[in-house]
Amino acid sequence: FVVDGRSFRDVVDGGRGQVTELCRPWLDTVPESVERLLGRQETPGLPEDRVALLVCLVCGDLGCGAITARLSISEDQVTWSEFAWEDGDGDPTPVDVRLEGDDRLVFSRAAYESLLASAPDRIAAMPYEELEHRGRRFLWPWQWGWRLPRSDTRE
Repeated sequence: FVVDGRSFRDVVDGGRGQVTELCRPWLDTVPESVERLLGRQETPGLPEDRVALLVCLVCGDLGCGAITARLSISEDQVTWSEFAWEDGDGDPTPVDVRLEGDDRLVFSRAAYESLLASAPDRIAAMPYEELEHRGRRFLWPWQWGWRLPRSDTRE
């Protein structure tokens, strides 16, 4: 998420090393994530009015911890507020969000819904190479850059 030209991960304490659920590796679950961000579907493990904004970059599981927010939707606005760290166990821990003059984010509902409606297609169009993303590149032995030594002996 980009807010006022800055990554949301940069404005929230504890957000480094986390990602949104709207990312290319999890393309198959992006539609459900959009529905949760639109308030049409509950986020498993969170109260009805809360949504996960940043999750574990490896698995996306709430058990690893997530930055969440209270999602409020009115006729013309969508508001994220009461930011917290939640992991499904115990009480949420409030987190600081370095926003200019406010401790909540307010969006035009029409713009918010329009942007999220196009998210699955925009994310699907992003370049993605699974092995590169996972940090593992499988190489066949002939791709290792070395060769077996030649034997001078002939049988």
